[in-house]
Amino acid sequence: MERRPPPAAANRCYAQRRFWEERYRRAGAEPQEWLGGFERFRALLEPELRPEDRILVLGCGTSALSYELHELGYRDVTSIDFSPACVEAMRSRYAHCPQLRWAIMDMRSLTFPDASFDVVLEKGTLDVLLVEEADPWHVSSRGAAAMRRVLAE
Repeated sequence: MERRPPPAAANRCYAQRRFWEERYRRAGAEPQEWLGGFERFRALLEPELRPEDRILVLGCGTSALSYELHELGYRDVTSIDFSPACVEAMRSRYAHCPQLRWAIMDMRSLTFPDASFDVVLEKGTLDVLLVEEADPWHVSSRGAAAMRRVLAE
């Protein structure tokens, strides 16, 4: 019987920039919706958003979320990811939408001035802060500190 590595070890790669760089260099900017596309969350998001909101999308990956928001009239959308290959691919894919902004940035240390955004959206990137946790219901002090740091940003 083959022994499987504990989940934390198997998922550790998701917190590594190298993993994402290789993935995005191979796959390019083909849309990847980890938890579902915009339509899955639209009914929850639209009542909370106003067209004039300054929106930040954390860990955008190759999700079409930023573009779909733009197409619905949300003109001030900035998307960040810590993978340069991802950001390059997204800038290229959506070059026809110059109002969309893309930045290489780590969500744990944002470089924007305070109060730059009215809304911060996250659709499956915070989980990378907890990939080494043995039990997601009993998070270590290290994992809790990482989560607090991002949420405070």
